[in-house]
Amino acid sequence: MKPLIFTPGEQRLLGVLAVFGLLIPNGVFIYYFLTDASVTRAALTNPISLVFITEAFFLMFLFAWLLKRLGLTRPGALGFVIMSLLGSMVFSVPATLWLRGKNQHDNPPSA
Repeated sequence: MKPLIFTPGEQRLLGVLAVFGLLIPNGVFIYYFLTDASVTRAALTNPISLVFITEAFFLMFLFAWLLKRLGLTRPGALGFVIMSLLGSMVFSVPATLWLRGKNQHDNPPSA
């Protein structure tokens, strides 16, 4: 299997996406979670919201399983799940790819 290597521009884009995911969607969630608990309650009692929340959890565990199956250790399956729970998948997916790409540049594959 050909190793996945990102260009420096792609690396920067992944870093920007990870920061965006951590600050914007996650920041909005944290703000409303801390300032207006009724919004969180409304989301958890809305069946449409629950479908999307459930799907996000399934995808998180699917991606974590794929990371483990592919033998990727940086940040690894557990690290991915923790990043997803703390910062959303909009943060964890680009951050995981960014870390993987950073590792590829630090330790290029041997031919």
